[in-house]
Amino acid sequence: MKVEYNRFLPVLLAVLVLTGVSFISGCKWGSWDLFGGDPVNDDRSGGNLRSSGNDDDGTGLDSDFPPAVFSAARDGSKINEPIQLYSSFDDGFEIVELTGIINRDNDGDDFKVSPVGGLVAYLSNENNGQFELFVVPVGGGDSTRISPPLSDDANVVEFKWSPDGSQIAYLADLIIDERFELYTNLANGSSNLKVSGDLPAGGEVRAFEWSPNSQRLAYIADERVLGEFELFSTPPTLANSDLVSGTFFPNRGNVTEFAWSPDSSRIAYLSNQRLGNQNELYTNLPIGGDNTDLSSDDVAEFAWAPAGSTGRLAYSTARQIFTVFQNGSSRTQITPALTDGGSIAEFAWAPDNSRIAYRADQNEAGVVELFTVTPDGGDDRKVSGELTVTGSVTDFAWAPYSDFIAYRANQDFAVTFELYVTSPDGSSGDTKVSGTPMAGDVEPDFAWSLAEDPPEPDIVRVAYRADQRTVDTIELFSSTPDGQTNDRVSGNLPEGGLVEEFAWAPDNSGIGYIADQVNLGFFELFASLPDGGKNSKLSGDIASEGDVLFFEWVP
Repeated sequence: MKVEYNRFLPVLLAVLVLTGVSFISGCKWGSWDLFGGDPVNDDRSGGNLRSSGNDDDGTGLDSDFPPAVFSAARDGSKINEPIQLYSSFDDGFEIVELTGIINRDNDGDDFKVSPVGGLVAYLSNENNGQFELFVVPVGGGDSTRISPPLSDDANVVEFKWSPDGSQIAYLADLIIDERFELYTNLANGSSNLKVSGDLPAGGEVRAFEWSPNSQRLAYIADERVLGEFELFSTPPTLANSDLVSGTFFPNRGNVTEFAWSPDSSRIAYLSNQRLGNQNELYTNLPIGGDNTDLSSDDVAEFAWAPAGSTGRLAYSTARQIFTVFQNGSSRTQITPALTDGGSIAEFAWAPDNSRIAYRADQNEAGVVELFTVTPDGGDDRKVSGELTVTGSVTDFAWAPYSDFIAYRANQDFAVTFELYVTSPDGSSGDTKVSGTPMAGDVEPDFAWSLAEDPPEPDIVRVAYRADQRTVDTIELFSSTPDGQTNDRVSGNLPEGGLVEEFAWAPDNSGIGYIADQVNLGFFELFASLPDGGKNSKLSGDIASEGDVLFFEWVP
């Protein structure tokens, strides 16, 4: 039995933080001034690309989209650019400067919005040239330091919010240069703690993940023997790690990947702990004590069944896919024999666990097609259409209600990649949903609208980037699953313009994207309704001579 020293104080602090976060996230989008942030612009003139509507939040404006947080380099010099963080409210008519300069000449992706909204965590190296971790309210105000004052050459290199938004875990070499260890802190910065075990000289924590219920962290580290990376887990409020992976590591074996079960009850991982040249799949309790080998093969990829607490996993080898329960029972090969030279490229569970989709050159070597099969190995079907000579399916994505699968392929023309939608069993045939004709290709990143509660499958769409209308001008589009409605989501781009990235709003109200829509070569943040209506510049005038680098919606 483990003794939890002073266990009530961290819990109380976490509750207080969650209460504050809940209050923050519960504020209406137009009420951000409760945080004390000052707007950088207050452009109510209608010059922000957006048409005004009914006043539903007391600001004089009708907000079509949730708030967003974005990083931007403002001066346009392209050399040692100063990067800052901003939040956008009222569809870009009110911009709040969240930070001063946080770094220079950086990718600008070192920030994360809390899963419950209200707070933004970010890294900054502007104080002393070393990367430190801070939190700031989405609506502006004082930043809180999460990492303690750093010694010379120390840096925070990675951080992740807990799923409940109460804590942050991060990797840093606080004690010894280049020895990265795992720490946690409450979102108010009041309870910093090293939670990984003592490392040997030269050791490091390589990767970490929160459990879905926020109660533990799992991490890979060479904690016991230098160069042998094992899997551990720990509570976030105690310096007390448990060994999860097996204890026998011949040939300097390593844990290479791991994943929590959806109900947080077990951890699956890949390791060559039994045979030095073979990565096998194991599961164990988060505290260890029930290590179970699920495979006797060299495993390439694995995934838990996502819906509910079934305790089932799927895994692939070079030429087969299996399903198995977490205790090792009912191991079943679910894919048929492949043609000579064929291989499994990737697979994914349907969101409701009903089927598993996979890409493979199952029938002809070098011709990768899309198939689905039930988790018990029945009813294997090819669901992609007949491919042109040299054609292949390159990517696919399940719709949130498991009703459809979108896939990208050069199915009709060998030189053109287009987007198609099919049913999980292929019974409805495949439908081309990208525009016809195509000036170029559909890009490999496409995304379905998000699942909603209660579900509204009738309004499901798939968004994608493509140079559909103009060669070398990549715009954003969305389509209904039947392909009958295809809308351009992005506004008019200059020839040669580019939509760099996009993301659905958490409530599916619209799609945000970064593009050089106004001035070629200068990237700003925009949003439109899924059908392309009410196009708004969410970044206001912040990056008119610079670039928006990354953005996240506020939940």
